[in-house]
Parts: sequence; C-alpha cells; structure tokens
Amino acid sequence: MPGEKLINAVQSTFSLYGLVLSRKLSISLAKELLNVEENEREMWLMQVIEQVLAQNLSDTQITIENLKLAIEECIKPNALKDTETVLNVIDVFDIPRIKYELFENKFVLETVTPNLVAEAQYKSILFKDRFELLWYRTMRHELFTPPMPGERKKDWIELVPIEHLLSGSKEGNVYVMGLLSQLVEGEYYLEDTGGTIKVDLQKARFQDGLIMECSIVIANGDFKDGILHVKNLGFPPAESSSNARVDFGNANTFGGLSKFSLKLSEKLKTYEESNKDGMIVFVSEMWLDDKIVLRKFKIMLEGYSEYPPIAFVLCGHFLSFPAKPSSRQKLIEGLKNLADIIIQYPDINQSSKFIFVPAIDDIGSPKILPKLPLPKNLTEDFRKNIPGAIFATNPCRIQYCTKEIVVLRGDILTKMCRNTLYFPFQGNIHDHYAKSIISQSHLTPLSLPMLPIYWKYNHALQIYPTPDLIVTADGFEAYETTYSNCHIINPGSFSKNDHSFKVYVPALNLVEHCAIPKDMDGV
Repeated sequence: MPGEKLINAVQSTFSLYGLVLSRKLSISLAKELLNVEENEREMWLMQVIEQVLAQNLSDTQITIENLKLAIEECIKPNALKDTETVLNVIDVFDIPRIKYELFENKFVLETVTPNLVAEAQYKSILFKDRFELLWYRTMRHELFTPPMPGERKKDWIELVPIEHLLSGSKEGNVYVMGLLSQLVEGEYYLEDTGGTIKVDLQKARFQDGLIMECSIVIANGDFKDGILHVKNLGFPPAESSSNARVDFGNANTFGGLSKFSLKLSEKLKTYEESNKDGMIVFVSEMWLDDKIVLRKFKIMLEGYSEYPPIAFVLCGHFLSFPAKPSSRQKLIEGLKNLADIIIQYPDINQSSKFIFVPAIDDIGSPKILPKLPLPKNLTEDFRKNIPGAIFATNPCRIQYCTKEIVVLRGDILTKMCRNTLYFPFQGNIHDHYAKSIISQSHLTPLSLPMLPIYWKYNHALQIYPTPDLIVTADGFEAYETTYSNCHIINPGSFSKNDHSFKVYVPALNLVEHCAIPKDMDGV
C-alpha cells in the first residue's frame, strides 16, 4: 500500500495542471508508481499527465479510462493501440459529416444515422452543405479575410452576399460566390443561402478548371439593373490539408473506428517509414469473365510473389458486358477463377488484402452513388478462400498508417468534360479536373440529373480535409497529377489499355505507372 505522502503528491501534481483526480484513482496510480525506481517516479508521473492531456479531454475530472490509457501508453510506448489500425477500409456509413457551426464559428463533425432513403429535405441540404463548406473555407483564406479594425490590406477581396445586391446597397464592380444554376433554359443564375441573381456570361473569362452547372464559383463583374455581367469566373481557392485540420484538433475527420486522427499517430508513422517497399496496387476494369485479363493478372501476381503488396485494389466493372440475367452466375464463376489464381501464391494470399470497389453499373444496388458492395451471396465463397478479401462501397476510403486514400470508380472526368461551360484548350485536361474536385472539395461536383447520389450521403463524396491520394478509376486514359499536395491518379483500363495499372508507395508518397508486357503473340 502506498504511503499518504505519495498519494498526496499524485493528487497535487494533477491539480497543478488543472486536472481533478479522485482519491481512489490517486491510490491506484500511486500503486503503479511503487513499481518504478524512486528517483524516476516524478518523471514517470509527468509522462502520465502528458498522455492524459493529449486525450483532448472535455472535462477536468479524470476517469478511470483516461488514466488507464495514459498508463498503458507509458508502459508500452511503442505498441499500437487497438484503434491504431495499420490498414483500414472505410465504407460510406463510417464517414462523419463535416458541417460549419455558425455559433461555434468553426467546422464540426456529426455522426450520420444510416438511411439511404432519406426525407426530401436532404435534397436541399445537400447543396446548402456544399456551399457553406466552401464559403467558410474561402472566408478564412488570407485573400478574402476582412482587415482588422485599424488594419490596411491592399490585396483584400470582399465577397458580397447576394442579399446585399438584391437590397440595392451594392452596385458596380463586385465579387460574388454562389452555386451556378440554370433556373431557366439558356439563362444562368448564381445562388447562395440568401438569394439568387441572374448572370451574363457572354464576356466572361473562365479560369482553369471544368466549370459546370452546379459548380460553386466566384464571379467578378459589374452588377447593374439586377444582372451581374461577369468578367472573370473561377473556383474558390483550395485549402491545404494542414490548415483544414486546425478546427478539428486530433479528432478523426476521415472516418473509421478511431476517435482520433491516425494521420497524427507517431507510431503508425514509424511503422510506415520502416516499410519502404510496401505498395498498394490499383487496377480498374477487372473483367473476371475475360480469360486474357485473368491471365495478365496472374502474371502480375507472379511478379509480386516474392514481395507481396500491402493490398490490391480492384475496381469494376467486374464483367465485360452490361448487366443481364446471366451476370450473377458469370460473376460467381469469375470470382472462383480469380480465387484459384490467388491461391497459387500462398504468400500473397496470406499477406495481401484484395479490396473490391464496384462500378456504378455493376450488379447489386441501383446506379446511384454511393454504391453498396457487391452482394454477399455472390462473394461468400471467395471470402472463405481468400482471407484478405474486402468488398467495399464506391467510393470507399483506405487508411494505411498515416496516409489517407479515397477511391472512386466512376467515369466522372468524361461527364465533366461533356458538361463544362467552357472547355479549356490549354494544359492537360486531368490537371483541370484535379483542380476542379479539390477546389470544390467534392468527388462529383455535378448536378443530380448528370449523376444521381443519395441525398443523405453527399458528405461521403466530400474530400475535406484533402487526402493524400485520390484514385478516380475512370474510363479515361491513365494519368497522374498533383494539386494542393494531393496525388490524383487514374489507373487506366486494365482490360483495354495495355493492361496498365498504378502502384502507390505510401512510405515515399510515390506513384508509379506499370503495365503487363505483351506476349509474343501480341496479346
């Protein structure tokens, strides 16, 4: 039993840091201190307090859970916690909703109750959430932040709410931010949460990016007679991932079981850096009913057999033909053939994960994003034979150590090119696409008729804060680009484009383009 002097010392030390430790817990901690050399007790106690403070407490009263976590951290500093997963595939139901809370003047996280068929109100909330996220994100950018009292800012741009224009209190050259909509055929309008104004785009100069109906844009021009005659039209500025995380502290914005952001985990960072050869392979259009595709995939596994990758991310379509009555049986047969190939490589089968991301047109749930995983009754045998099989939603999120990866299987770039108001003829089109989705903080910034989404799960398509890697498995040719410190890649069609695929090395934050060599017969 520890002495009274030691118990009081524990309590008083916690009090110095504004923490309240009950006598019962003080006795428990004092007992732990008896196992430590007397000359090291003070240092060990301070380490415990540091670990308690790092838990982002909501109350000064220390609980037994707070103390237990802190002690475990001190006893096993290099051991991963249960929630510190090395690899975690996160579906749409485990992604928090990010919302701007006006009264708290910051972004907050909300848990969403699973319900695909939501009430009609969520349709309007969808666009309101998109606009508010970008509005408040933009308002804290240094270019748009109002000067402090007594401060002079030369390069400050004032964003004028639409209701101010409608009230007649502002005319002439203005900057307005809003949702670009076509309320009347052939006539465009800007909308924000306070009103709507008509815009004239005839003389507008379009900045880089793919600006479409339902894009949230910043328009500069002359407001006269109720119409904004636009001179310049562009996207709100992107925000760096580090700046975006300031509001959330160490809270988990990415999704998954952990309450804390694993991006900040020093242990996972050490683990990640120690695995410099670890890689994740991305394959799109993995036709399981095509013998050539399966043969080429077998060659890929043969090449990786001595150094199994962390994971193979296989994106649909998983059949080479549109859905019809025979699709279910063809998919079952294709998964069986794939399993037979994987089993031939025991090291890969035991070490690597196989993550399946369905295309919108794959069988199962309706052609609406987010897309649910392939039906369990079709994948049951595959999961029994392949221990690392994971059937994910589309989109899905992958957390590997401190890296955050978002995977979307959908021909989004093609749709955006078809619907853009102005097609940019300079620069690579995928660079314009990358800027568009990062600036909009959304994977699919399209109108609902162009791409239906479940209203309540708009947040699952948001990309804020910006992840490390976005994989947009598209029918477009393979590409790789970066924007705002984020890699945006398209693996290309494995079944059509020379059996190409992409490889990501998390420890080096490096992307490599690969392809299976042609056989002697040219296949």
